[in-house]
Amino acid sequence: MGFLRNILFISSLLAVSCQVKPYAPPPIPAIVESAEVEIRLFAGRPEAIVTVKGTLSSSAAMLVDPKQSREGDTLFIEVLEQTPRGATLLPDLGAMPPFKTRIPIELLGTGGPGTYTLDTNGLLTTFEIPAIQATVSTGEETPAEYESRIKLVDEFIPIEESGIIPSGFIEPAAALPPPKD
Repeated sequence: MGFLRNILFISSLLAVSCQVKPYAPPPIPAIVESAEVEIRLFAGRPEAIVTVKGTLSSSAAMLVDPKQSREGDTLFIEVLEQTPRGATLLPDLGAMPPFKTRIPIELLGTGGPGTYTLDTNGLLTTFEIPAIQATVSTGEETPAEYESRIKLVDEFIPIEESGIIPSGFIEPAAALPPPKD
């Protein structure tokens, strides 16, 4: 009887440890309502960021990392959402929560300046990449000399030369007693 009970106990432990672990379902495309591209220059080079607005399929869904690809002059961004398995939905299941996210667009490998099309989950937007702005330095112009108002008195204590003595500060000479003859 004790032997049979031990076998049943061990087999139940094995059954529990071999259960299929819950996993997250694969990501699905989010519902995109608008995509607005902003082009900025950073150190003379263009960078593009798209602001995407839309709705998620449920109150438990979350945005995951978008996927980017390119074919010719068309850039593709796939905005994805994922609902964790076993997630608890909010009571108002009819409402699809809105989202807004900013995604940097990978411009490396594009043909340079020109007009491009961005496909964000099927929503098409055109934008233009400007030419790279370069400046030529002749070397004749020298920057104006700047004199710092901060002098290093001690290795770790910078002192500003403003002429203002903070309250409570005693001049070192005044702190010493007069010399005795």
